[in-house]
Amino acid sequence: MNEITGEQKLLAILAHISYFLGGLGFIIAPLVIFLLKKDDSFVYHHAKQALVAHLSILVASFIVSSLCILVIGVFLLPIVGLLWLILLITSIIAASKAFYGETYQYPFIQKLMNTF
Repeated sequence: MNEITGEQKLLAILAHISYFLGGLGFIIAPLVIFLLKKDDSFVYHHAKQALVAHLSILVASFIVSSLCILVIGVFLLPIVGLLWLILLITSIIAASKAFYGETYQYPFIQKLMNTF
């Protein structure tokens, strides 16, 4: 079995906690890592998990924001807030798993992962 290097761990952690970069950095960072590290199964797995999780929350936020125009979305704002909190917690768990050289699968997105 291959030993996971410090660089691999760093890239995997960066993919998971990239929402601290602000703006669309939380999509761009895992996407760049995902595209550049296809030959590294450990980093690729973590970047793919982070990218799909971050894209999912972005799409959900966009839909709720769009529905806010129709007033319906106002009632969904607490749900989106809860989803962002879940993303924060699961990203920290995923980053800690990456730090220890382990894989992680985000909850709720595995059906999306199979299509991506």
